[in-house]
Amino acid sequence: MPGPDRKRGILTTDDRDYLKGRKDLQPGSERNTRKRIRDRVRNAIYDFEYLSNELEGKDVTQLVTNADGPNEGLFTAVEDVIAFIFQMCSRAPDGPDQSTDDRFQELLLNAIAKGLDENQEVQDFNLDLQYGLPREQQEQLLRKVRDGEKLTLAELREAFNNDYFDDTYLFKPLDEDGLPKSVDLMDVASHDDLR
Repeated sequence: MPGPDRKRGILTTDDRDYLKGRKDLQPGSERNTRKRIRDRVRNAIYDFEYLSNELEGKDVTQLVTNADGPNEGLFTAVEDVIAFIFQMCSRAPDGPDQSTDDRFQELLLNAIAKGLDENQEVQDFNLDLQYGLPREQQEQLLRKVRDGEKLTLAELREAFNNDYFDDTYLFKPLDEDGLPKSVDLMDVASHDDLR
């Protein structure tokens, strides 16, 4: 990825130096610099509407490729773009119907739909986003397993991978009929079977 001394993008070289702590500013100047950065970022985000809708496909292709293939440095920088978008979602106040996760998932789904060709549509979208402090997440998952709460597929996989289940306590071995041992067949029969 190009260094901090590259040409101006959203940020100037001085802005980058300030954000990295390599440049000290007077309090009044610092306040103005921070506001100028916020304004430029806001306006740049609004400009993406023009980039996603009006920039020709050949220009996008030239942007993402270099002489030897995909421009991997650019795609690494895109990770930072997505990280910033997630930070924006997480710092926005939660609404009564929308948490950070809901906002981020809706944003991703809508963005993907906008990025598709006009004759395409999103057929399926499922993002099982789990994050947080590892210790807190582990304790939460252990509590859910212990209390017999429903688990997502990702949580179930995590629980199995980390041996959170005690097979003798939670599961019964199956007999040759495929039913758990020591289960009375009358307990699993439906009302229709008894007529």
